[in-house]
Amino acid sequence: MTIGAKDRIDVLLVKKYATMKVDNPTIQSSMINPDKMYEAMNDYAQMHLAMINMQQTLKDTCIKAIAQNIHYRKSRNLKKKAQGPKPSEVKNLQEKLMGAG
Repeated sequence: MTIGAKDRIDVLLVKKYATMKVDNPTIQSSMINPDKMYEAMNDYAQMHLAMINMQQTLKDTCIKAIAQNIHYRKSRNLKKKAQGPKPSEVKNLQEKLMGAG
C-alpha cells in the first residue's frame, strides 16, 4: 500500500495544500483540563453507583413489604390425614383394568 497522490487531481491538491500552514490558536485555549474531566467522570460514576444501590435497596424493601402483607388462605386442613380409597374400590379398579387389557 503506497502513500501519496495516485492521480492528477491528488497531485494538484497535494501541491496546493503543501505550502499552507494551519495554525489554530483557539484549540489550546479552549481545551478542557484533563484532570477536571477525570474528576467529573468520577463524580458521575459515583453518583450512578449510588443510584443503583439505592434502587436495589428500594426493591428489596418493597419485596419485604409485599411479602409481609400476603395473606394465605387455608384450602384444606393439613393436620387431618387424607383418606385413601376403600379396599373394595381398589378391587373394582383392578378388575376393570385387568378386563380392559
